[in-house]
Amino acid sequence: MKHLIVGPDGHGVTEYALGLARATGADVIREEAFTDAPLPDEPIHVTFTDHLFGDTAKTLLERLGPRPFSVSLHDIPQPEEGRERYERRAEIYRELADAAALAVVNSRHEARFFGGAVPSIYLPIPVIDSPFNPEPGTIGVLGFLYPGKGHEDLIAALPERRLRFLGAVSAGHEAWAATLSAEITGWLTDAELAREMGRIAVPACPHRHFSASGSLMTWLGAGRAVLVTDSDYAREIDAWLPGRLTLVGGGGWRDAVDTHEPRRVAPPAYGWAEVAEQWEEQWRFAGLT
Repeated sequence: MKHLIVGPDGHGVTEYALGLARATGADVIREEAFTDAPLPDEPIHVTFTDHLFGDTAKTLLERLGPRPFSVSLHDIPQPEEGRERYERRAEIYRELADAAALAVVNSRHEARFFGGAVPSIYLPIPVIDSPFNPEPGTIGVLGFLYPGKGHEDLIAALPERRLRFLGAVSAGHEAWAATLSAEITGWLTDAELAREMGRIAVPACPHRHFSASGSLMTWLGAGRAVLVTDSDYAREIDAWLPGRLTLVGGGGWRDAVDTHEPRRVAPPAYGWAEVAEQWEEQWRFAGLT
């Protein structure tokens, strides 16, 4: 089974797809942008987000044709996006899940979107060698910057604090990012990111609405205790990995930051080997390997 991987290097979903292919030893069909090039006549695995494949399922399903396929679904639609956008995206995701021999999501919270009828496999937590040198008063957020990810919430709650956003601005949001009163590092290499994470006193995941988070897993892989916006997904991860998350309710960021003690904890023993094992079991069960 070959893996169709679409998107630029550095994009979270693309990096997940590449990591899964490496961990399972799969052959890769690699595209920076989605095309209509013919696919080999065999089962195909797709790591999907509409942000990379477009706002329709039709083109992907036409390209896949009658061959069986599996799909890893990311950026699952949520009602908080607004009714029109949610309904448009929900149709795409449900159409793909219905057509696939196997559809998988990254949390039980996401599985509820499909009525719990699809399996979930948590995102891997790769161990990150991040030197622990927290600078007093620093609050840090990882990942690409775009509206609605919670950056504005932190700025509003902590106007006098030193906020550092470790990542690049998503394309098309440069003007918005220029209005943020915080330090934005821009794109970082893995080594630079590990070093900058170690300088942060208060790791934060202020996402307003999220159902799986590579940023959170990255903090955990560096052995850090993290402040996370309270949500069903955050509670799910807190129950799975107790003692690493502090759940922050609405309006609670200032108190949470003020009482946070920077500390290191042992990274969870859950990486690509464990994720690959679960995927291979699911592919066998679905008759794809």
